[in-house]
Amino acid sequence: MKSPRLSTSLLFCVSLAVAFLFAMPHVAFAHALLQTSSPAANATVHPGVVPVLLTYNSRVDAAHSSLSLVFEGTAQPLAIDAKAPANVLRTKTPPLKAGHYDLRWQVVASDGHISRGQFSFDVK
Repeated sequence: MKSPRLSTSLLFCVSLAVAFLFAMPHVAFAHALLQTSSPAANATVHPGVVPVLLTYNSRVDAAHSSLSLVFEGTAQPLAIDAKAPANVLRTKTPPLKAGHYDLRWQVVASDGHISRGQFSFDVK
């Protein structure tokens, strides 16, 4: 005859293992996703200095993240404001002239996962 204490312990361990397995997919796919951007993708902005604000669904490590502006095939790194909120990358572009630009980003989420993306905007 099994002791009630052993059955309770076994049930607890099995329950804990099942809960852990259900939690794993959420941890395995925890990437920082871009929620909003300014300028927005495919937007048209005026020439000059353009403020850039990228907001993510989770905290990002700004010190290990990067932004670059691509114009006519040349990528220029942009300095990230270290004082921005934890889920935001903020910067300003150099003065921009009319043309088509791509903004490339790479962020490291607080859990260590890397996410990358890019979007375009025009200056007119």
